[in-house]
Amino acid sequence: MSQSQYWTMLTPNGRAKIANAIGTGLKINIIKFAVGDGHIQADANDLTNVRFTGLINSSKTDDSNQSLVEMIGIVPASEGGFYVREAAFYTDDDEAFAIVKYPETYKPKIEDNASAELGIKAVIDVVQADVVNLKVDPSMIYATQNWVATEINKFVGLLSLDGGNFTDSFPNTSSIDGGQI
Repeated sequence: MSQSQYWTMLTPNGRAKIANAIGTGLKINIIKFAVGDGHIQADANDLTNVRFTGLINSSKTDDSNQSLVEMIGIVPASEGGFYVREAAFYTDDDEAFAIVKYPETYKPKIEDNASAELGIKAVIDVVQADVVNLKVDPSMIYATQNWVATEINKFVGLLSLDGGNFTDSFPNTSSIDGGQI
């Protein structure tokens, strides 16, 4: 079996932090991410050439496998003019927790008249997801289509439990719009 050309893996520091967290019960705080244009190797402890650092945009535990944590960092449209080939997620003590060998992608700058946000998603096997705290930047939250669809389905499910009538929060009131779903 051949090794994948692109990958995400824990750094040696990340593995040590997980072992310590499992043994002591102290959680790991992952707070930021960075991208670079260097050529990262599988045994690296950090990025080889950092071009942008920011806060994590979103994170969640995988529903089908509780040892997997999905993290997303966003490089904003205002940053650019470089290639992205590597990424990393960092703990609160500025140590790289996980590194990513990323497919070479040009991140344009505004002056290129093609600026765009670039999302970097990493799924990391942390053995026990409950030992990891993920700090998210509340000023840069983006909703995926899947997340929006899931949340809408939850809301529609609640309406269905009420017979499909739109009602306000007061008891014994009639339907607000007089209709059914």
